[in-house]
Amino acid sequence: MRFAVSFPLSRAALACALLLAFAGCKRASEAEMRTMLAEWVPLGDTLAFEATRGCAAGLFDLIDGRIASRMRVATSVPEAAIILRGKDAVAIDDTSLTPDAAMLELLQADRSAGMTMRMAGLEGRECMDGEVEGAFAAALVNPRAVLLVGHDRRILALMDVDAGLLIAAMGTK
Repeated sequence: MRFAVSFPLSRAALACALLLAFAGCKRASEAEMRTMLAEWVPLGDTLAFEATRGCAAGLFDLIDGRIASRMRVATSVPEAAIILRGKDAVAIDDTSLTPDAAMLELLQADRSAGMTMRMAGLEGRECMDGEVEGAFAAALVNPRAVLLVGHDRRILALMDVDAGLLIAAMGTK
């Protein structure tokens, strides 16, 4: 009889514990985001980071403007779309386009990848403070900024070499 009484209480306690655990889950930790981004570019210090269940955003110093050799680099949006279809991450380095224009072209070239990146940027903005959002907005319209896309991880980053910054945004999984 004692077992029958304690068993339902144990299940209720477990359910409450799981609910509390899931309520506190974040989209990504700072360490997880840094690990992903460090595969793409040499990162310096974290200047800002915020994460909730639905978003994550970070602002990082760049050590320099190099892109890691394991990161595929596309010089056009159609080339980037082909790379993204293979589920690889890609850096779109097309100085004739701003990152914002490149995202719009990516929407036309590959709707799935384009929507994923637009959503990562839009949802990621929910986690940006004024400093991060300002850096993000400036990089979006800088034709010298490089758009970095991780379709499978749903992460979008802007490498603004002029400002020496990397701005990253993630939306929901």
